[in-house]
Amino acid sequence: MEKFEEIIRYYAFKNFIDLPSLPIFTQLLKHAETQPIQKTAIVDIKSNASRSYRDLVSDISSFRSKLLKESFNHDLNEKRVAFLCPSGYDYVVSQWSIWSAGGISVPLCTTHPQSELLYVLKDSQASTVITHPDFYDKIKDVAKDAGINNLMIVGDKGQRYSDYDGMNYKPPSIIPMKESRRALIIYTSGTTGKPKGVVLTHSNIMAQVLPLIEIWRWSDKDRILHVLPLHHMHGILNALTCAIYAGATVEMSPKFDAAKVWDRWMSPERNLSLFMAVPTIYSKLIQHYKNNIPDELKPKATESFSQFRLMISGSAALPRPIRNTWKEISGGQILLERYGMSEIGMALSHEYEEKKRFEGCVGSPLPGVQIRLISEDGKNVTNLNEVPGEIQVKGLNVFKEYWNKPEATQKEFTQDGWFKTGDIAIRTKKENVFKVLGRSSVDIIKSGGYKISALEIERELLSHPNILDVCVLGVEDLEWGQKIGAIVVLQNKELKMDLKVLKEFSKGKLANYKIPSLLKVIEGIPKNAMGKVNKKELVKLFKQ
Repeated sequence: MEKFEEIIRYYAFKNFIDLPSLPIFTQLLKHAETQPIQKTAIVDIKSNASRSYRDLVSDISSFRSKLLKESFNHDLNEKRVAFLCPSGYDYVVSQWSIWSAGGISVPLCTTHPQSELLYVLKDSQASTVITHPDFYDKIKDVAKDAGINNLMIVGDKGQRYSDYDGMNYKPPSIIPMKESRRALIIYTSGTTGKPKGVVLTHSNIMAQVLPLIEIWRWSDKDRILHVLPLHHMHGILNALTCAIYAGATVEMSPKFDAAKVWDRWMSPERNLSLFMAVPTIYSKLIQHYKNNIPDELKPKATESFSQFRLMISGSAALPRPIRNTWKEISGGQILLERYGMSEIGMALSHEYEEKKRFEGCVGSPLPGVQIRLISEDGKNVTNLNEVPGEIQVKGLNVFKEYWNKPEATQKEFTQDGWFKTGDIAIRTKKENVFKVLGRSSVDIIKSGGYKISALEIERELLSHPNILDVCVLGVEDLEWGQKIGAIVVLQNKELKMDLKVLKEFSKGKLANYKIPSLLKVIEGIPKNAMGKVNKKELVKLFKQ
């Protein structure tokens, strides 16, 4: 009986080489058919292999057929398919094949412990897990514990997805698929409880990608070095999906390595044009430049920046010292800052022209994205300069729902359909340019009747020559409501840093009521893969 079913599958799917009519796939086909055959789509740094757009189309359509064959269906009908792959070609083929087969892709974090992977598999109700051999031992028992029997391996040495060998390219047929279908589940960082699965449709993805293509001026001439994690929006959509949609080339590194990044930048092959990272990565690149690049090679390092037309920082606030030092060592590059989150993609961005990038700000609303600021007493303060309010967002970019959490979804929307980000911002005196003050729950400190931005204090404290890193937060206090606490990491641990020294430094830079009254000096501030800090955990240091 099993043999008979296998024969049925073989003939049912033997020539089932199709791709859906979704815009990302029609665009992918266009690049495969119109770009030079030798044009590289993906450079897989781990395997030292390059793949063209025709390779990508052939391999996605072929692996799509295998996914459907495994499910014995012509459409996955929004079944969740989780995948655990290093950043590289196998990641792209896996994710895009899931989309092309009508499934919902659930990217897993390669560095998460098994307990967190098990939570995601169970919560998403994944029916299949795709894994790279590097992570097979890590995921096999987790999949079993989640009740998943279908474990597929990609990326085996010598394995090919399709028969395409660079000759006799045959484009797939196009079949209809609605953009309203669910496509992706991204799990939030979970700093306020268990992570929630943010569900995006294909329509959401396009509404997020197209404005970035426009405002950041992506083209098929671009080449990006991709060093970001691929279980967050920054890495998945901003750096990867935009690049493929534009027909650009993506060099994919399995993990960030400061030395290797500098080596690539300073190599004779000066053909990169974009780089995206979080502030933590820029900080590590600066440290490597200062400590590991000899003085005689520093001019060459600075000259290497001439290949870049755009460098972007996001996912966390960009400290002033990093911004200024980067401008100095790069010969004038001003990092472009933007604002977004899993539920909305990118909502605000500085403009392309460097003269329109303002320190501490995140720019203006992207095309098609509506932004408003609502004050604590419910007033719309969007058009009032310097008046804080919660950022609320409306548009096709806004996610569909939290997976299987209708009450949590409803709670995050206003009655008139705006998504409540929980972030507080002001509209600056510059035309339609916004500045984020921080999360209402952890970055807005209420002390002695004042509402104080922790991010503003952090930016000032980081200008101290001996402060390497800092986290400012509110500590509960009976008299003040909250006291301002500073947790710092020192550059030189032999130099003394106490509260008196910190207060003296802060005078003239901060109003008296903004100066920290509590201080903890620690070895390092723990951060997640995107450089974000869990302040609700760190505040416990002041209660010990």
